[in-house]
Amino acid sequence: MKSKLLLFGISALLVLTFGYGCSDDYLSDREIQDMIDNSLNGQWQIIPVDVASSDWEWFENNDEGYYSVTVDLPELKDYIFDEGAALAYYKFNNNSKTALPYVKTLKDALGIPYTETYSCDFVLGNPSTATFYLEASDAGKYSGNPPAANFQIILIW
Repeated sequence: MKSKLLLFGISALLVLTFGYGCSDDYLSDREIQDMIDNSLNGQWQIIPVDVASSDWEWFENNDEGYYSVTVDLPELKDYIFDEGAALAYYKFNNNSKTALPYVKTLKDALGIPYTETYSCDFVLGNPSTATFYLEASDAGKYSGNPPAANFQIILIW
């Protein structure tokens, strides 16, 4: 009796294994997008932010120096701030972006390396705001304004 039960158990396990292995678990991009679009549990909004070179402001306090620009973000509501997510990205171009903070290493005119960091803070208010920062490890200041930069904010709730 034990051998029949063992044989049945092994057979059932093999049928389940092969049956699952041969199933079609692939979802098309369209099916995934439909599931996201029809989801009752989540929504998101994408907000592009283009910062002109002239928009950056220099702030200096003792040995600390950095550039920043603040933009209104009325789309950021308390329920998103408290229970959702606010994400910021640095956009290299239309096909490439990276999450903030974005750190890159450069060399100055003397060949001395330093890092630049782009980051972002979100403040809930009326209106809410997003502040983008550009900081250098040497607390250095550009001879003119920093370059223009493109960012993307994604709000998820």
